[in-house]
Amino acid sequence: MPDIALIGERNFLYEKLFQELGVTYQFMQASVLNSPFLPQFKMIMIPSGFANPQYSNILPSLKSLKSKLAEFVNNGGILTIFGPLVPEYDYDWLPISLKYICEYGPKDVQLSEHECACLCDTLRPECDGYLMPGEGFNTVLDDDKNRPIIVAGNYGKGMIVATTVHEFPAARYIRWALNKAIPAKT
Repeated sequence: MPDIALIGERNFLYEKLFQELGVTYQFMQASVLNSPFLPQFKMIMIPSGFANPQYSNILPSLKSLKSKLAEFVNNGGILTIFGPLVPEYDYDWLPISLKYICEYGPKDVQLSEHECACLCDTLRPECDGYLMPGEGFNTVLDDDKNRPIIVAGNYGKGMIVATTVHEFPAARYIRWALNKAIPAKT
């Protein structure tokens, strides 16, 4: 059973990160998440640029998977989502309300005690925007203008973590997520 499903095209940088951590992973197109033959995963990761056709073609599939993704998280999985890389975005395929505004640049942040703050391992991360979370999300990390750049929301037995940090997730976060998650199917 792979630990992580990475949605999108194969990326050698992610492969290197996952191999260094000794975690199992599977690259897949979003549409494959509809298959009843998939193994269970602990985490589904959706990389930056998922809503921008210049970088990815997975958005139509994500929209059609709303109930499957909600089921995955409800059953104990962790869904980790990076920025969509479009001017404004409403994550209407998530079971919890969330909006995004694009604004590139480094952001000064303060340390946070939240359990998933370990996604970011620097006090000046590159970000591609900020988030406007709805009810059900908690702010994990704010930028220097008090705008959320990492939010987390519990949903059923699992969690949704969204971020605008435009860097790979820290190794500590991947280990944390895989220890916290319950293997779940979509």
